[in-house]
Amino acid sequence: MGSREHWSDMWIGLRLMVAGVKRYPRMTVIAVMGAMTWMVVTIISPYLQKLVVDDAVEGNQRNLLLPLVLLVLLVGLMRASSIAWRRWNAFKLSYSFEVHLRGRIFSAIQRLGFDYHDHASAGELMARSSTDVTQVRLIFMMLPITVANLITMAMVGVMAFVLDPVLGMVAAITLPAMIVFAGLYSRQAIGISFQVQQALAGMSRLTQEGISGIAVTKAFGREAREARKAQGVATDIFDKSMSLARFRSVYLPWLELLPTLTTLGALWLGGLRVASGEMTIGDLVAFTQYLVILYFPLRMTGWFFAELPRASAAAARIVQLLQTPPSVTSPDAPRPLGPGGGEIRFDGVTFSYNGVEVLSDLDLSIPAGSSVALFGATGCGKTTLAQLIPRFYDPQAGSISVDGTDIRELHLTDLRREVAVAFEEPFLFSATIAENIGFGTPHAERSEIVAAARIADADEFIRKLPEGYDTVVGERGITLSGGQRQRVALARAIVGNPRILILDDATSAVDAITEAHIHAELVEMMRGRTTIVIAHRTSTLLLADRIILLEDGKVLAFGEHQELWDNVPRYRQLLAEASPAR
Repeated sequence: MGSREHWSDMWIGLRLMVAGVKRYPRMTVIAVMGAMTWMVVTIISPYLQKLVVDDAVEGNQRNLLLPLVLLVLLVGLMRASSIAWRRWNAFKLSYSFEVHLRGRIFSAIQRLGFDYHDHASAGELMARSSTDVTQVRLIFMMLPITVANLITMAMVGVMAFVLDPVLGMVAAITLPAMIVFAGLYSRQAIGISFQVQQALAGMSRLTQEGISGIAVTKAFGREAREARKAQGVATDIFDKSMSLARFRSVYLPWLELLPTLTTLGALWLGGLRVASGEMTIGDLVAFTQYLVILYFPLRMTGWFFAELPRASAAAARIVQLLQTPPSVTSPDAPRPLGPGGGEIRFDGVTFSYNGVEVLSDLDLSIPAGSSVALFGATGCGKTTLAQLIPRFYDPQAGSISVDGTDIRELHLTDLRREVAVAFEEPFLFSATIAENIGFGTPHAERSEIVAAARIADADEFIRKLPEGYDTVVGERGITLSGGQRQRVALARAIVGNPRILILDDATSAVDAITEAHIHAELVEMMRGRTTIVIAHRTSTLLLADRIILLEDGKVLAFGEHQELWDNVPRYRQLLAEASPAR
């Protein structure tokens, strides 16, 4: 039996689907009307057949035969056209909701903070935006016909009682029996349905990691190990899916058998009643036709309610993502960032990551237009300090201001437009070189893109590509070397002419000669612009006017290179340790 938590999640998922109906009321009504039209003409057809048998044939009214047959034909054509209407609008409704869900999921993923993505798996997120959405769409597509099916079953029951109350009672037994079996199935299936969706998400995560990390896997000869891991996850999916299949195997045969038993009982009892003159042959023909009609709605409704727990599980996982609050948000009434040269102040900033304190009550002032290098041992907080400026994270205590304005009072878009970051591990999109460089500045002119590429020493190699700046790079920029990707990413940070530029060891993958060229260009570009360089090597330190030495989450020293060399033994020690790296 499903746990209370799973039942709660099921209701959460159902509310998401109800919200979809409310979002598209007109489309839903049209889809249901198509299904209802199909239902009406379907119910009329057996009664017309009864009239053909009883009045035209048995009643020997040959003049009614042709009109009734033509009427049956017309009803058949209407039934066919209503099926097309029903299916078209049901698909339109379900695909519209799918598009809406995918858009909301992607927006939610984009909105969530770095802290969420530090722990979330890309494969898990892909599963929620693909497998889970598809599961919801399938059940959503069946909603209009299910509404019509429920009404059809009620109307068929009424018509059965009208034709013959005794046989109507026999037919009426089927529906409550179906409800009982559906209830039993749902209680058993809901917990397993959640497990199946989670297992599928695990496979998506493993597949995504396997593709992204294929080079590492091959380099260490771990293909067999990764294949065994994938087989284990696939086996887990198989086991959970078979558990669900076992319940379905118990449920579905009854779904098939109950209408058959009802039909057999009706034929036997109906034959006796016709023989005794208590009902006509036309009544029996019509009644059996209604039982046949009842068979399809019963099957489809049973399938709908059988799949509903799994769709609800998928929908609940989507809702969980959509309702996850972002840790970093823009204020309700943001202030504009006033004029200034990019002065940065840290006042009593404390930041912890996973319970480990990285920065501790840090005070720091970086003058406008200056260039500083963050230097220190691995794990001292260099990257963290830089990432707090564009609000990738928020500190647990203290404040950070740019040109006198607390960054938490600024709109995130405004802040990040003025603070550009070139990451150590650059990411390029499957787009042209020009589009990648202009990603953060979509209205940049080609001349501005080329100028930024020249500063990053990327113009020469870009022009040698097959289509130059219009060359499409592969996924994650895989068609470029590591150094080339870094230079494109550096150009992307430069092109927007930001007030503050953060270089996170952005030239670590280039050779010494190229780095020297880049540094020569950067020195001119950095003049008068606040620039923060995260330095891991001695060569990078030369870009900055002053150096901030971090130790244990605090500023140990702040000054020019020679000043620190002469007065800070720890600085000399770290430089000695860093020298072999170059």
